[in-house]
Amino acid sequence: MVDRDARPATYLALGRNLLRTGSRLRDAVGRRTQREFGITALQGDMLLLLAGRQSMICAELAAACGVNASTVTHAVDAAIGRGLMRRDRNVGDRRLVDIAITPEGVAVAARMETLLAEVAADAVHGMSPAEITRFAAGVARVGRNLAAP
Repeated sequence: MVDRDARPATYLALGRNLLRTGSRLRDAVGRRTQREFGITALQGDMLLLLAGRQSMICAELAAACGVNASTVTHAVDAAIGRGLMRRDRNVGDRRLVDIAITPEGVAVAARMETLLAEVAADAVHGMSPAEITRFAAGVARVGRNLAAP
């Protein structure tokens, strides 16, 4: 466990950089997804999730994307209008509705993978392969630490 009192200014700077970097990454992805696919970064993220799982309920999508359920509902409505997602009755619990990806959504999700990889490559430009590997491991650890209860 890190002594959080040892260097509060360092952790403050790190926290600010993490917030700014996350915001800049979402903005960069959002600009590209809007320009290339006519969808938001959130819709692209949901398509990537659904491509791996086929369907999820809104609460699962919201938790996975880090937004509230009403935000997901609006994004899903727009994606349904574009033919990228659909609503299906949940077979395990008829009270629930699954959000499923359509064949058109699968095609966009595949292109989203490329787009996301390109944005990430631009973000780490100038870093060596070893630095990128260490950085990726560090970011993954930060994500796990933040997800822990």
